[in-house]
Amino acid sequence: MSGFESARFAVKEDYGDFEKLFLASRNEASTYKAADIWLALEALEGPPSQIFRDYLESKDKTILIGEFDEVPVGFMLIHLFPLDSDLAARVDEVFVHVDVREVGVGEHLMNASIDWANANGASQLLGRTFPGDRHMKNFYERFKVTARLIEVSKKLD
Repeated sequence: MSGFESARFAVKEDYGDFEKLFLASRNEASTYKAADIWLALEALEGPPSQIFRDYLESKDKTILIGEFDEVPVGFMLIHLFPLDSDLAARVDEVFVHVDVREVGVGEHLMNASIDWANANGASQLLGRTFPGDRHMKNFYERFKVTARLIEVSKKLD
C-alpha cells in the first residue's frame, strides 16, 4: 500500500466525510460488549451535524481528521475539562476506517491530540475503550495511556 497518512484540524467542508465516518464508528461500536451502557451514559448525544458543529465551534473542543492519501479515513473528538486543580484533555471518540488501521493514521491522530492538549495547557490525556477491544487498548498503551478507572457491572435477576 503506497501513500501517506496525516492528521489535521477539521474545517466546515469536512462535515460530509465526518458524518460517514461517525456513522460507521457508531455502527462498529454497537457490536462491542457494553455498547448499550456506553450509548446510554457516555456517548455524545445528538445527530452528527450537531456534534460536528459543537466541536468545531468550541474553544475547549476540537475535531481532528485523519487522512490517508489526502482522503479522510478517521476522526478524533477531544475536549478540555478541569480535573482537580489542573486541566485535562479527553478523547471522547476516535475512529479509523478498518481498511487503514495498520498504516499509521491513528498514530497521527494521537500525536496531534497530544500536541493540541499540550498547547492548551492540559496536564494529562484520557480516553476510553470497550471491554474486549484489544486493538484500541493496545493503541492507547503504545502512547502510555493506561487504565485508571475500570467500570464493572452485574446483570440482576
